[in-house]
Amino acid sequence: MAIRLSLPVESAPALRFPESLDDLGLLVGWSLEKRAPRRPIGFSYGDPGKSPATGYIDPVLLAGEGHLITIAPTGAGKGLGCIVPALLRHDGPVIVVDPKGENVAITARRRREMGQQVIVVDPMRITDMPPGHFNPLDLIDIESALAVDDAAMLAHSLWAGPVSDKDRFWVGRSAHLLTGAILHVLADHREDGANLNTLRTVIAEAAGDPAVLLEKMKESAHPEVRRTAAALGIRAPETLGGILAFAQESVDFLRGPLLQEASSHSSFEIDDITRGAPLSIYLVLPPHMLESHGQLLRVWISVLMSAITRRRAKPPKSTLFLLDEAAQLGSLPQLRQALTLLRGYGVQTWSFWQDVSQLAQLYPADWRTMVNNCRVLQCFGALNMNAARDMSELTGFGDARTVIDLKAEEMILQLAGDEAVVARRPNYLGDPPFAGQFDANPYYDRERPILPRPLAAVHFFERRESAADVAGAHDAARGGEPEVDDAERSLEPDPLLESLLRKWRDG
Repeated sequence: MAIRLSLPVESAPALRFPESLDDLGLLVGWSLEKRAPRRPIGFSYGDPGKSPATGYIDPVLLAGEGHLITIAPTGAGKGLGCIVPALLRHDGPVIVVDPKGENVAITARRRREMGQQVIVVDPMRITDMPPGHFNPLDLIDIESALAVDDAAMLAHSLWAGPVSDKDRFWVGRSAHLLTGAILHVLADHREDGANLNTLRTVIAEAAGDPAVLLEKMKESAHPEVRRTAAALGIRAPETLGGILAFAQESVDFLRGPLLQEASSHSSFEIDDITRGAPLSIYLVLPPHMLESHGQLLRVWISVLMSAITRRRAKPPKSTLFLLDEAAQLGSLPQLRQALTLLRGYGVQTWSFWQDVSQLAQLYPADWRTMVNNCRVLQCFGALNMNAARDMSELTGFGDARTVIDLKAEEMILQLAGDEAVVARRPNYLGDPPFAGQFDANPYYDRERPILPRPLAAVHFFERRESAADVAGAHDAARGGEPEVDDAERSLEPDPLLESLLRKWRDG
């Protein structure tokens, strides 16, 4: 079967970029086709008067709803050509996974100019932005009929790793315990702060004696908490201890005062996510912490996507999720549902993967369906023949040699309803429509200090016990008067010295 390739035009250097893009939509590429491209439904190509025939290169805009997937390795230009251009153009709400905090530094001003409230949830304080907060438990209204289901969703999202057959029971039962514990925190620990930190404390305090937690849960004001305690109470102590150990593992990532502060409360209303209010939320977590602290990122995204599913009508502007390093979120049911089921909810996801194997490993039964439900598929930056072969097989474009021979600024672009073609990747730094809209990337600022900003030191103090308290505790432990040896008596104050000191104090 012959393969028709769409190759870059020879006269590309003579073509000019339009100075502006008046049409709405995400810029997913610049067309490099000699003839007017096929125009699938839901896409637009800019001003008809500015086309290759008149010396201009055509933009490719996703004008309607639809999801996007990009396959490209680290350092290939995903921020330069995909994430930042999307943030500079999309005028609806956005949720951004921004590992290094670059995207918020570059685009926050533009987002505010578009009427958006910018919130930067940056637990490790790696940006220069005022840190925002996000408490996942704010999703749950304890008086709602959905409280139990929302708590169960949150409990399952706390476990990010793959579940082996031998651990399936323990993970399932620990999720049962966590569901009850989350409701317990919301119903009975309001004064302590209904957040993940309190949940971790409740679970940690039960480590010594799990039965103590169950007894407290049996007295809860919430019936589901009481039912959970009753169900777990019939387990053998060893079994209950194992369930508790898995529950502790699920919340152990909430270590340190910075993470605890970031998740203590929320800087926005969860209902604003549901109604599609003009919010731009950047979730910042340094790349070297994505593996150890990725669970928090996963929980945040799960909660935000769950808030979207509450919509009963589509808001005027869709909410765009930009999920950089999507593999670090683990297998996320909400992402799978968004790609396959949530059509009409006013949500778009644009997920970024280093290679095809990441997607296939996390979603072995569904990854092809997820790809097939996307309106846009981009592949670029293949570093070797294996990666190039995967991109070729995924898109049906050429072969591995054709893919690896693409120029640095080129990519394979497949639009729904059309075959894959070669297109030019956007570049916000050089493309005229973005001029004046972005700020400098702080990572390329030579004046910026290399070392991180010093954070306020955390000092821990213990109450100093009085001598009477110490003596009383010592006596109680010994069951009577303490025995004092000669060495200890030599340390007792001299009566004459005490008398002199007393006279001096009395004046």
